[in-house]
Amino acid sequence: MNTYTQMTSRNLSVKNDVYKKLREAKKGNESFSDVIERLLDGRHDLMAFAGILSGDKEFERVKSDIQQVRKRTVLRN
Repeated sequence: MNTYTQMTSRNLSVKNDVYKKLREAKKGNESFSDVIERLLDGRHDLMAFAGILSGDKEFERVKSDIQQVRKRTVLRN
């Protein structure tokens, strides 16, 4: 038994910079619909952000400042 499901489609207009971002977001053989669905479904891979600030001088300065403040902070009961 063969089952054929026809997918309906819509045309969307996007700005050129948005198109470029979508094209860059494509993984493997993903379609633009797949990319949009992945980005909108709310389940983002947090590992994509792992180490993103590593080696950033401003981040390291802020991190050091926060650590210094924490050392001086007195906890109250």
